[in-house]
Amino acid sequence: MKQFVKKKVSFVMVMIMAVITVISMSLPMAVFAQGGGYTLTLKNEGSTPHTFQIYQIFSGDLDESKTLSNIQWGTGIKEASKETLGTAAEKAQTLTGESEAKEFAKTIQEHLNEDNKLEVRVEKNDSTTVANLNAGYYLIKDKEGSQTQTPPNSAYTSYILKVVGNTTAKTKLDVPELVKKVQENSKKDIEGNGWQDAADYNIDEVIPYKLTGTLPSNYAEYETYFYEFNDIMSAGLTFDKMSVKVTVDGTTLTADQDYSLIVHSDTNSFQVRFENLKAIQSVMITSTSQIVVEYKCRLNGNAVIAGNGNPNTAYLVYSNNPNQSGGGDHGKTPEDKNVVFTYKVVVNKKDEENHSLQGAQFELRKIVNDQDEGTKIDTVTVTEGTKFNFKGLDAGKYKLIETVTPSGYNTIQPIIFTIEATYDEESDDPQLTSLTGQTEGEIVFIRKTEEREDSLSTDVINKKGIQLPETGGMGRYLIYTLGTIFVLTALGYTVYKRNRKHTEK
Repeated sequence: MKQFVKKKVSFVMVMIMAVITVISMSLPMAVFAQGGGYTLTLKNEGSTPHTFQIYQIFSGDLDESKTLSNIQWGTGIKEASKETLGTAAEKAQTLTGESEAKEFAKTIQEHLNEDNKLEVRVEKNDSTTVANLNAGYYLIKDKEGSQTQTPPNSAYTSYILKVVGNTTAKTKLDVPELVKKVQENSKKDIEGNGWQDAADYNIDEVIPYKLTGTLPSNYAEYETYFYEFNDIMSAGLTFDKMSVKVTVDGTTLTADQDYSLIVHSDTNSFQVRFENLKAIQSVMITSTSQIVVEYKCRLNGNAVIAGNGNPNTAYLVYSNNPNQSGGGDHGKTPEDKNVVFTYKVVVNKKDEENHSLQGAQFELRKIVNDQDEGTKIDTVTVTEGTKFNFKGLDAGKYKLIETVTPSGYNTIQPIIFTIEATYDEESDDPQLTSLTGQTEGEIVFIRKTEEREDSLSTDVINKKGIQLPETGGMGRYLIYTLGTIFVLTALGYTVYKRNRKHTEK
């Protein structure tokens, strides 16, 4: 019987599951324990610190082949539980494989002696060595409540069962990841479809977004799995809840059946929530599945012009403790950020002497695919003042047409110009790096920051009309004058002759 037990226990080992990404590395620390001659090195390959609790489940004699014999209950088991659990050797005999060991690790939790455990903190991507341990079979677990949503990317390790005799227990931890992208409309028909971290749009245009979430490699270890997309929009973005589409590996899911859509108008945010991914029947979900949320927003009149743009962030909340049978604890991914930019053109109306000129009206047209006339974007009339603002413009080619000209001035020829913007297409924090206006005429655009709005500004000059001479002008006046003299002379002569005849009588 002893040989059978020794053979079974020597091969039982359950490795840890569930924590995160690698960040820093340092030399192992040493912690001194029971006074025995063995060491246990704990390696944390995650990106959050871990506080591990170590319990001796079985004690015994360890030989060179790491076979444990003369098995007894260890110091990590309550005295009152030892009789309830039966003999240690009989219990060890039931641990015939990894699945049995995992189940044993869960059922033994209520029998652990909290007064006789070791507690060791291991920093992220670091290791610590516990020295002077007695030989035995040990349970290693995360301290309850130690893996929260702060910092992000937290997860509890699956329970570790390890035969100790100068050995190493390495955490194998994993968490889901989230990637958020916005579609640049000028690139949607090219390779990659224009999905990137930043884009630019006109105000009132519709903007497509896409969230892609993954699952941890130890997804199968969970009995239930909570999964929730959280998306927060800035004031310049109006969410269209009817546009939401959720798929798993290309299969479309049903709202209110497979997931819940929760909209928070007060914070301009929404959530796509799965209370339990494992309960979905319409598609088989595995650790390699991708869950995609697509939706649209409209760029509204509250949009920030150029500058820092209009950000939109998202993150995942997820189950992070595979040892719990219910909903359990939750972790959180880092936020992923996209930014949408929009621009402003300011036209200052002036005369040839650089004086402001009132009474004009301009129409702006967007030229797409080198159309001659373009598509009308806006018409601006200023009854008082001489500054014309065209706000909320996408990068691209435009035509500026003067539709009403100040009295006494010549109408300008249409002005063709291009808004050129450069921004970070792939970045954790996308920035607008340059904004220029290129023209096909003589005007010049200057980038200015006024009233917290970044804009392109230019002066448009109107020239006065020429006063041309009128034909026959002086001759006409001379004829009128001579005619008047002749009429007056004739009238005077007639009166003179009439008076003379009257006198001769």
